[in-house]
Amino acid sequence: MKYICFLAAFFLFALLGFSQTYNYYFGNLHAHTAFSDGNKDSTASGVGRPDGSYAYAKLTNDFDFLGISEHNHYSTNHNPGFKQPLYQVGLTMANAANQDGSFLALYGMEYGVSSKYNGHVLIYGFNQLIGWETGVGGLTGNNYDVFNAKTDYDGVFKKVKNNQSAFAYLAHPDFDDYTTDGTYATALSNKPYNADYDSAIVGMPLRSGLATSAMTNYNDYSLGSYFNYFKRLLYLGYHLGKGYDHDNHYTNFGRSNGGRLVILASSLTRANLYSAMKQMHFYGSDDSNAKIDFNMNGSTMGSILSGSVYPTFNVLHNDPDGEHADTIKIWRGNKNSGGLWAEIVHISNGNNTTSFTDLNIVPNIEYYYFTEIKQADGQWIMASPIWYTASALVSVKENSSEIKLNYFPNPVSKKLNISMALCDDYRISILDVTGRKIFEKNFFEKDITLDVSEVQNGIYSLIVKNKTSSISKKLVVE
Repeated sequence: MKYICFLAAFFLFALLGFSQTYNYYFGNLHAHTAFSDGNKDSTASGVGRPDGSYAYAKLTNDFDFLGISEHNHYSTNHNPGFKQPLYQVGLTMANAANQDGSFLALYGMEYGVSSKYNGHVLIYGFNQLIGWETGVGGLTGNNYDVFNAKTDYDGVFKKVKNNQSAFAYLAHPDFDDYTTDGTYATALSNKPYNADYDSAIVGMPLRSGLATSAMTNYNDYSLGSYFNYFKRLLYLGYHLGKGYDHDNHYTNFGRSNGGRLVILASSLTRANLYSAMKQMHFYGSDDSNAKIDFNMNGSTMGSILSGSVYPTFNVLHNDPDGEHADTIKIWRGNKNSGGLWAEIVHISNGNNTTSFTDLNIVPNIEYYYFTEIKQADGQWIMASPIWYTASALVSVKENSSEIKLNYFPNPVSKKLNISMALCDDYRISILDVTGRKIFEKNFFEKDITLDVSEVQNGIYSLIVKNKTSSISKKLVVE
C-alpha cells in the first residue's frame, strides 16, 4: 500500500517543492468616473466622483483594490471630458479612500486616443497629468502638467521609464497601436524590441470590458481576448505580465463580471501593489477568487532567472469554491524564435496541479514560459511568464527531503484540505495562540480533509510532523 502511494505521490513531490509566501489580492486598474466619461448612470446611481466610486467598490465581492484611470484629455464634455485640475483632486480622493491592509484606492490616467495607429496606455505612479491639449473651454492654461505630443508613444514610454515610481500597462491593445510616425510599420508589435519601452511596460489584459456594460450581476463577460498580441510582444523580447481589465464606464466597479487582475504580495499595501506590478507578480482570471501558483523551482510568475539546471515549472490551481481545472497548459517560446510565437510544451487534463521539467533547452537562450488554465466551467486564467536562461552546464535540480504540503482554503470555515508531497506517517496538530493543542490526528495519506467547523474563529498554527521533519503554517479559521 505504501509503495503504491509513493508512486502516486512522486509527481506531486516535484510539484510542491516550494513554499508559498504570497497572499492573493483581487481587483481592477482600468475604470472611469464622471471626471471623464464614466459613471454614465450617475443620475440613477448617485455616484459620479472617484470618492463615491471607491466607496462603492469597497462593497464589491472579491475585490481588494480599484484603480481609476481617467482619460488624460478633454475633446468634448464627457467624451472623454477630462480637465487638468481634476487630476490632483482624483489623487487626493484616492489618498483619502485608501486603507492599506483593507482596500487600496489608486488613481492614474489612460493616456492617448483609440484611433488607428494610436492606442490607450494606463499609467500609474505619475503624479502629474501627461497630455497635449491647449485651449480647452473653461480652463485657463494647458490641459496637462507634462507635455507629450498626442501621437508620440516613444515619448510616453520613455517618460514612464524615467520615473521610477511609475509603470505603464497596455489597455485593449491592437496590432497597429503605439506607433512612432503614424504607420503600421512602426507599431509596437511590428518594430524591433526597445529596452526603454520594456522598462516602462509591465503588462496587458487577458480580457477587457465589457466597457459599456451597466450590469451588476458579476456575469457580463467580454468574449474577446488579447492572447495573440501578448504572444507577439513576448516573441519580440518584451517582458510583460498578463492581467485583466473591466474598463468600467458605469457604476459597477468589480460587479460587471467576475474577472480579476490578481496580484501576489506579502500584504495589501500600495507599495506592495506597485512592486508586484513592476515585478509582474500578477495574473488575469475570469474567476473572481481562483488562486494560482506558477513557479520555477520556487520563483514565482514574473521572475527573470538564470541558472545551470533544467527548469522545473509547477502549477497549482486552487479555487475556494471547489471549482476544478479542466486543462492546464504550459507554453514556451524565445525571442525571435521563428515560426510560432510560442508553443504548448505540456498539457495536464483533469488535475488542479501539474509539473513540467524542460529538458529540451539550448544554453544561453532566454526562454519564456507561461501557464494557461481553463476551468471545468470554461473560465479562463493566464499567469504572467517566467523567463529563464541556462548556462552551458545544465543539470537536474535535486529534490529536498523536507515536508512539502499545500493546504486550502485559508481562511477556512468548515473543511480544510491538506495535500502532502509524499505518503508517510504524519501527525497533524492545530495549536491556538497560547500553544494549546486543540486538534491532533495521525494519518498515512497524501491527501486528507479535516472538519474544523467546531473550531472557534481565530489564528492558529497548523503543524505537520513525520519521523524526521516538521513544518508549521499559519491557519485562519473564520
